[in-house]
Amino acid sequence: MASDSSLFALLDEFRPEEFHVVHRRDLGLTAFIAIDDTRLGPATGGIRWRAYATPEEGARDVLRLGRAMTYKNAFAELDLGGGKAVVLRHPAMRREAAFHALGEVIEALGGRYVTACDYGTTAAELALVTSRTRFALAEDAAGGLDLGTATGVLVAVRAVWRRITGRESLDGARVLVQGVGDVGVVLTRLLVEVGARVSFSEVDEVRAARCASELGIPRVPAAAIFDADVDVLAPCAVGEVITEEVARRLRARGVAGAANNQLASDAAGRILQERGVWYAPDFAANAGAVIVGFETFAGRGARALDVVQRIEARLDAVFEDAAREGVTTGEAALRRARARLAAARPDVR
Repeated sequence: MASDSSLFALLDEFRPEEFHVVHRRDLGLTAFIAIDDTRLGPATGGIRWRAYATPEEGARDVLRLGRAMTYKNAFAELDLGGGKAVVLRHPAMRREAAFHALGEVIEALGGRYVTACDYGTTAAELALVTSRTRFALAEDAAGGLDLGTATGVLVAVRAVWRRITGRESLDGARVLVQGVGDVGVVLTRLLVEVGARVSFSEVDEVRAARCASELGIPRVPAAAIFDADVDVLAPCAVGEVITEEVARRLRARGVAGAANNQLASDAAGRILQERGVWYAPDFAANAGAVIVGFETFAGRGARALDVVQRIEARLDAVFEDAAREGVTTGEAALRRARARLAAARPDVR
């Protein structure tokens, strides 16, 4: 576990409304739940299951992701707050019992946190959780949340492409998708369908082989993605891939993807702006899954993808704000999200 001093330093830095540690030694389970903000509604965000070098890194990740969900849901005009869960992956964990236990903890929170899938978890893990709690975003059909996220990123790519070229159609746009997991592979299909010239990068050989076989598109080595001569880079794997060094050398003229927290720092965003690289803020572009889940939960699943496509108009407004106010696109999007949060209730943290 993270030391008490380091954990409290993290909590003092992020100041979430609530932070829960779930530790079941008998199950090999260590998890964190961050309830970041509930001014607009219950804190909502998925369960991330991955290995971390230290528990402290997992705690920092859940706090960052919870904050990103606060802004994502506010920007998407949903009546939801922001939250996240992180499960530390290691071989000794008893998977089925551990996710059952996590579901029981979420149920005990009484609806203050509503969960879903995230990086590393699938419908199978979510089913284990939801067998123990009522508080989860649903989907009408398997893969519906992945399609929602991919659809949102598709229209974000189109918004970026329009800024780069002035063209509406993505026909001929060179898009490199980094990561062809559940969301990334759906995005590649959608891009191919609209005529984009798609390439991909993937470190998992099984996923890479499946994508290449199904779609017949070229694979780019992971070490070469930032130097690839493409129009738009779509990060769809882990976060913090755009460091300051990457921002300086990136050849793509735009960035729009499904990964959370794509920028390693605010400075990286400023470098992109100075170089004229159009960045679709990740919490704006990747909100499709939570929109689909919210609409389905409200009984409006049939129209969910139409609502997802409103991401494009919101991004257009953000790009206009950024150009007019001389700020990065990330800051422009944050201003819109924070204004909605402040209108609900001033932040007293």
